[in-house]
Amino acid sequence: MFKIDSSCADLAAAYKKNPLDAYPSPALQKVLQRLRWGNARGRTIVVCTMPAREWRLGKMGERRGMPVELGGQAYNRYEDALWACFRARWREVSGEDCPVE
Repeated sequence: MFKIDSSCADLAAAYKKNPLDAYPSPALQKVLQRLRWGNARGRTIVVCTMPAREWRLGKMGERRGMPVELGGQAYNRYEDALWACFRARWREVSGEDCPVE
């Protein structure tokens, strides 16, 4: 299994620069697949709270049918919410903070 750690900092920086890139590098694709792989229980997600104007991070419930728990910070740009979600999932998967701020 592909391991995510601080040696992948360049890939995190590439994602931060363009989170909506339709064709990321193969190495970045591996990181994204690792962050997205597995079941959704307890996973951080991006939730649109005001269409095209506001997004927040949320946590999926531990069981199917449980409500999503919304975070407090609101993002006015979708790209900023994606980056925050990337960093949160990095922490969830690797156990370390993302090396890129």
